[in-house]
Parts: sequence; C-alpha cells; structure tokens
Amino acid sequence: MIKKSVQKQIDATIKDIWNKNIPKDFEEGYIINEDCLKMSLCYHLRRKLASVLRENNLRIYTEKYFPGMKKKPDIIIAEIRDEYEENTLYDSVREEDVVALLELKFRSDTAKSTSDWMREDLQKLKEYVQKSKVQCQLYFAVIYEVECEWLHWMDGRSTNNWAAGRVTELDAGWINGNMEFEVHSY
Repeated sequence: MIKKSVQKQIDATIKDIWNKNIPKDFEEGYIINEDCLKMSLCYHLRRKLASVLRENNLRIYTEKYFPGMKKKPDIIIAEIRDEYEENTLYDSVREEDVVALLELKFRSDTAKSTSDWMREDLQKLKEYVQKSKVQCQLYFAVIYEVECEWLHWMDGRSTNNWAAGRVTELDAGWINGNMEFEVHSY
C-alpha cells in the first residue's frame, strides 16, 4: 500500500505537468493527437517522478488490460510486487496495485461523435469507481482543439456523486483564441 504523501506528490506532479509542460509541448508542436499526448505525459511523469517511482517500487504503464474490468486505461502508475505467481510482470499488475489512472482524449472537431467519445470515457471512469478494485485518483485529460465556452466535461450529477474526491479533469481548449489549460479537481 502506497503512502498518502506519495499519492499527494504524484497528484501534484500530474497537475504541474498539465499546467506547465503539456502547454509548452503543445505550443512547440509535439502534441498532434492522443498518442502524442500520451507520450508527452509519460515522458514528463518518468522524468519528474524518477526517484519516487524507484523508491516506492512504482512503474508507469500504458494500455494495461485488466480482465476484471474488461478495460485498458491509457496510462497507469502501479506498484509492482516483489514476488508474484504469474508468469509475467504484465500479468502480475492488478487493479488494486494502481495508484493513479489517466484516460486521455485529443479531439480537433466539433462533431457529435466527439462529444459521444468524451462521454464514453467519462462512463469508463464511472465504472472504474463503481465496479473495479481501483482505489486511486483518476484523471480525465482532454485537449479539445476547438473554440470552447468552458473547459470541463463533467456536470454536478457526476462531481457531486461518484466523481467526488476521486476524479480530476485536466482540460485544454481554445478560449477567445488562446489555448487554455485548466485543472478541475472534484
């Protein structure tokens, strides 16, 4: 079980990366789609959390499939076990080992299908909270490359209920011609 102080350090680092490093990477042309966003986040997480990861036996993984959830989170930070019965490290990483989970979206159009995809990922987050053994902070990181009136996807039904204390939105979009990055912790 990971210490609360380590969880807080990971949370603060994720938010700091979203507010400082991701805007810079976006502005410099490193992020053009969801895979690039994933690479950028993983790079900065590994760089900034190197000692925390090493000292606490934590690792960053992408697209790790969990049979119990029937889902693959985009990025997880998980504690690895010293000993495991499974044949591979991949199989040994379990839902209950996850200390941070990120779902990502990068969209550049306003089609109805775009908002449907966003809502599908929000539903995934809800299922992680309600139906899985994942007991960590969840992050919904979205770059929505269109003009926006506001930068959040969750409403009061979510933020006052299942997402309260468990979900942080990391949002970006164009507001009045400027690409803005915001953090919304619920």
